[in-house]
Formats: sequence, structure tokens, C-alpha cells
Amino acid sequence: MTDTEVPLTPAVTFAGIVAVWILAVVGAVVVLTAVAPEERFGGLCLSLALCAIAAFCVQLATRRRDGFVSRVVASFVGSVVITAIAGIVVAVTL
Repeated sequence: MTDTEVPLTPAVTFAGIVAVWILAVVGAVVVLTAVAPEERFGGLCLSLALCAIAAFCVQLATRRRDGFVSRVVASFVGSVVITAIAGIVVAVTL
């Protein structure tokens, strides 16, 4: 580790993961409230795609190799769960 490298603490690592989950919640709420009912599934897919890109960007921004795949998987799986819950809400309300 060089002098300019800051070690990742568990709090910093978890904050990056939770940031993507919050983006998933915001995306789901926007889709459920602002998109026409017949286009909500497509909106949820777009929201999930944005979360996948954000997960990679957030974890690449840490500039750390250790645990990269685990952090991206945790970010994305949480986003999938949140989007799936929103999809169930859409299916029930149709």
C-alpha cells in the first residue's frame, strides 16, 4: 500500500454497496409513480440496468482489487431484490 492509498474500512465498503441499493429504491419509486402502468416493467428493467452500471462505477472508483467481485455482486443482488419487489407490486396492481 502506498502513502496515497486509503485502506477500505468495512464502513466505506458498505457505504458503496448501500448507495447502489438506494439508487435502486429511488428508481423503483420513480417508475412506480411516474411511468404509465403498461410501461412499468420496461422502466424497472431500465432502472436495474442503471444500477448495474452504477455498481461497477462505484466499485471501480474505490481503486481496490481486493473483494471487487464480492462488492459488485452484493450491490447488484441487492438491486435485483429491490427491483423484484417493485415488479411484484406492479404485477399485483395491474
